[in-house]
Amino acid sequence: MLLIPEFRKIWDRDISKNKEKATKQLAYVYFVADYKSEYNIYGIEKRSMISREVMEDPEYVTDDIIEEAIKKYIKLQETSSMRYLRSIRDTVDSIIKFNEALKFNSDNDTKSYNPALATKALKDVGSIVEDLEKWEKKIYGEEDQMSIRGGGKVGIFEDTEKATWMTTRQL
Repeated sequence: MLLIPEFRKIWDRDISKNKEKATKQLAYVYFVADYKSEYNIYGIEKRSMISREVMEDPEYVTDDIIEEAIKKYIKLQETSSMRYLRSIRDTVDSIIKFNEALKFNSDNDTKSYNPALATKALKDVGSIVEDLEKWEKKIYGEEDQMSIRGGGKVGIFEDTEKATWMTTRQL
């Protein structure tokens, strides 16, 4: 992992002996970028939860080096199916934000509240969530079907299209 320049920068800039800061920052990168991250359930609140729990700093703000590492991590693991899954997750997050903005209360102007928009959003979210679940199963299933000689698992840095020693198990 430290052979990748974006990750190496994080490691090298921590001059402490135990590299605690670099370790936390690399964990932050993992939890933000990995498609199987336990923090994905938090959706739009994911980064703030990671800041509180991993970085132990609710006010933690990333810098350019951390953002570069996050982008690189995403790029290294991303297939077209994963890109589509990320797109669906982003859509769900957008609908959540939209619905939160539509919440009607006594402070709202009744003329600006449109119940038809809220109803349409609720109908759309059902099919989008179904699509999200379908794609998650598909992606996790693709991963389970990949194997290499000797029964090992395919790593995120292995290109399955160019590596002739990798095969897809036939079910």
